[in-house]
Amino acid sequence: MRNIKNIHLRKLLRDKRFTSTVKNWGTKSTTYNYRITNIKEEWGDEDPTCSNRNWYKTVINIVCSAYTTSYIEKKRTPKTYNLSDEERVDKRYNPKVKDCMAEYGEWYYNLRWGGNPREPRRNIRYALLNEQYNYGTNERTTNELRNFLKHVGITGEIKLGTIKLEPTPELV
Repeated sequence: MRNIKNIHLRKLLRDKRFTSTVKNWGTKSTTYNYRITNIKEEWGDEDPTCSNRNWYKTVINIVCSAYTTSYIEKKRTPKTYNLSDEERVDKRYNPKVKDCMAEYGEWYYNLRWGGNPREPRRNIRYALLNEQYNYGTNERTTNELRNFLKHVGITGEIKLGTIKLEPTPELV
């Protein structure tokens, strides 16, 4: 691996903060707050000594925090059975906001009690960098990071390297 050659671009991208919200199942949504800590290039799966290709995989390291917002729903009755998730939300109550790393948060079991610590990182990779090949819109993914990198001139295969998880500062 090596750092990208454009030093000014690397300095611009470092500590650039992003906020992306993806919708989970039902009326639950997760908001990811993340920043780029480092951006590097690495060889692909081919042998670099035999290949004439340049460095072509861009690896991005991020620090990420997240919180989940869930809404109180109305009961399902025969009259309200056909309502969509947005129509079923009870407007009288404020939404519940919970840090994902807090006790009984979305990542609590995986990070603390013998679950798989890769699972939260896998969810982050899916939500932030998943390619959308389907014809519909996928509400569980966001392309803000990929669109920003494309805007500054970084294209090709992009992957998230190290993902450091931290608690959400304003909820602690």
